[in-house]
Amino acid sequence: MKYDIAAFDFDGTLADTMPWFNSILNTVADKYNFRQIDAAEREQLRSRDAMEILKYLNIPLWKLPAIMTHVRTLMQDIDPSVQLFDGIPDALARLKASGLRLAVVSSNSVENVQRVLGEETAALFDDYECGTDLFGKAAKIDRLLKQHGTAPERFLLVGDEMRDIDAARKAGVRVGSVAWGYNHPDALRGRGPDELFLTVEDLPNALA
Repeated sequence: MKYDIAAFDFDGTLADTMPWFNSILNTVADKYNFRQIDAAEREQLRSRDAMEILKYLNIPLWKLPAIMTHVRTLMQDIDPSVQLFDGIPDALARLKASGLRLAVVSSNSVENVQRVLGEETAALFDDYECGTDLFGKAAKIDRLLKQHGTAPERFLLVGDEMRDIDAARKAGVRVGSVAWGYNHPDALRGRGPDELFLTVEDLPNALA
């Protein structure tokens, strides 16, 4: 195998949380006094990185921790129709069976992540680094590297956003981008990930 550890982002990578997030966004915008957007604007923003989106929405960085805490709290009552993307449990099981160590690195809470994963799929993961701020993944990756003595080139971060690519580059590890999440595939390609997964099936086919 090319990698010893595959660390997965949660929202938009493992779980299809974007429809739920879109449904609450303008309510959160009203509470925290940032710009409300329509469906056309949401689609347009899929080609922008996180800092550009914050600027477009008029969200100063000092407000971000409170907004993210509020969203995580709302997610405790998330619609039960929110599910993992089709094929994710099987793909993860195949990766685990191949000997790959699995981790979750997410700004969401570990409670929310494990609830949506479900008991059986959650048990496939060896490590959970959750509850980070929006730009805190690099530090979590560093901790996993040191904890397991893993060489950076043997560590793969899998995510759906350009900020995941940036976090991996900052930590010096490899990065794979999925085409079914938040950022548009063309925007992800432009950031030059080491791996690009167009379908869920590509995950075990390429990594197991």
